[in-house]
Amino acid sequence: MYESMNQPIPDRTAYLKRIGLSVCPPVTPEGLNALVWAHQTHVPFEDLNTSWLKQPVSLEIPALYDKVVVRRRGGYCYELNALFTRLLLDLGFDARSVFCRVVRGRDFLPPCAHRGIVVALEGRLYFCDVGFGGPMPAGALEIADGVGRNVRGEYFRIDRFDDYWWTVSRDTSAGEREAVLQFNTFPQTPQEFIAANMKSATDPESIFVKNVLVNLRTGDGALSITDDAFTIHKDGEAHTQPIGDEEDLRRILKAYFGIGQL
Repeated sequence: MYESMNQPIPDRTAYLKRIGLSVCPPVTPEGLNALVWAHQTHVPFEDLNTSWLKQPVSLEIPALYDKVVVRRRGGYCYELNALFTRLLLDLGFDARSVFCRVVRGRDFLPPCAHRGIVVALEGRLYFCDVGFGGPMPAGALEIADGVGRNVRGEYFRIDRFDDYWWTVSRDTSAGEREAVLQFNTFPQTPQEFIAANMKSATDPESIFVKNVLVNLRTGDGALSITDDAFTIHKDGEAHTQPIGDEEDLRRILKAYFGIGQL
């Protein structure tokens, strides 16, 4: 089982095609940014296996490749960031998986329940994420205290939290600084996420068990499903419509998220 969690991507060209790329970007910060943006705009974050279909969540590379590339599904952080990290490694990037904790909307330090990615490039470290269900930059952020940048119209920055942890924050539309998540830079093997994934996928109190969550970044906003509501975010405005029944949900998943094969 552990060996299959560390295997190369079966077909890198097919994976790149899945995210809309005909050529492999260079192993540079610009190339990393291009890969992150392409992934976020082509592969949806979704928890349909755990919230609706009640199917197991595999972290093995062949199973993830089949789900995301062959069947054109999405996944949540333990899946998408696992597969993307493997792709980065296979493309020549010095990438590692790291533990994160989501602090957005919380006044306490929660346990590590998120998987992120740190990439070493040209003597610097960068944080990136293609599997977060909330606000996340459409590119990589340099890991340096107090350094931020505008990423496709959204301002994010990284601040040192303590000797081991860093905080990713963003400026909201209301002009307020909001902490989103925290991460450390210690490399983790894929198998270190088995227990956290199991809890997220099976705990009755897990948000991924209780709520149907789907979202996909677009060129001018985002598309999202939260339980029985479908929202189109475009040019700073949000338009929400109810999802009537299972047939309606399947129609929306196929038409807007490209998810037709469940």
